[in-house]
Amino acid sequence: MRDDDADAVAQLLELARDIFGTPAAALTRVTDTERNHVEQTASTLDPHATVRLLADTDLDSCVLAVDVVRPDGEPDGRIVGVDHEPVQALGSRQLEALHVVAALVAGVLHHRERRRVAHDDRMASLDALLAGQGRQTVVQPIVDLRTGTVVGAEALSRFTSSEGAARRPEQVFTDARSSGIGVRLEQAAIASALPLLHAMPWGTYLSVNASAEALLDERTHDLLLSDRPDRLVVEITEHDPVADYDALNDATTSLRSHGVRIAVDDAGSGFASLQHVLHLTPDIVKLDIAFVRGIDADPARRAVARALVGFASELGSTMVAEGVERAGELAALRDLGVDCGQGYLLGRPTPNPTWDVGPDDTTGIVLL
Repeated sequence: MRDDDADAVAQLLELARDIFGTPAAALTRVTDTERNHVEQTASTLDPHATVRLLADTDLDSCVLAVDVVRPDGEPDGRIVGVDHEPVQALGSRQLEALHVVAALVAGVLHHRERRRVAHDDRMASLDALLAGQGRQTVVQPIVDLRTGTVVGAEALSRFTSSEGAARRPEQVFTDARSSGIGVRLEQAAIASALPLLHAMPWGTYLSVNASAEALLDERTHDLLLSDRPDRLVVEITEHDPVADYDALNDATTSLRSHGVRIAVDDAGSGFASLQHVLHLTPDIVKLDIAFVRGIDADPARRAVARALVGFASELGSTMVAEGVERAGELAALRDLGVDCGQGYLLGRPTPNPTWDVGPDDTTGIVLL
């Protein structure tokens, strides 16, 4: 039982104990092995004395008891008042008050069960996604803004529910992290992306996403080195602050020794991304979409982008602007000296990376 659920039941059992007038009150429920499994107690006795009292009591024949009934009318346990001495039967007002307490306990148990079912459904859904059901990998081209050449592509995961409705990738990965399988889902996404590298034009790179936590996992390291690491870029995403940059630097240094390049995703969007840039000296810095959207009409956005372009240049990093969707934005980014861009204006995500090396139908129209 969750702590807040247990606390709520504990308070209600204390109230029931006072109404019973007994030293202890217990919530009992039927399990596969017991008719009266004691799930929780409230007692004025010390723990050892409470255990002895419950062991000495025939809970089936307790006079002081009230049923806990679910909203659908099915029984869901009993609240039992326990004492060493025989007790009088309850009066009508006591019974009325205890039925109110039992209804409140039933409400707590009902909501807990609903959360458990929702959690189980979510875990089943995530397990299916790990196996590839309802998950597709697409790639979006990354274009040299000076020449229109497709230089690489970012692998992106797309998710659908069992009913076929689109699910937001950010929310799916957040759910996976909160359920303890975030790294496994990231690894599954990388594994699904790697075969697309062979469909991409020679000389282009494939960019995959990984959190700092995932990069510190040995299985991620092995996965990234399993197939043409010299054509891979790892974008370090921002989820949580990094506790140990020395360990993360060791991991990225090892990957770089095999040809993998390192990118910092969403630069400028938060403190963690700037920390990544400072500590990791990335090969690629990706300008967050928040600074790209409307950059042609907003001096503040241009100022931030100009500063980050200069910063990337000092580091020897390539700057890639994310979320380029309008011709005005593209023109402003080119004027600022941004190296590369990515966004719907330059090419939409696709499961079939069939661009030629050089301007394709999309980038040729935009850039020439």
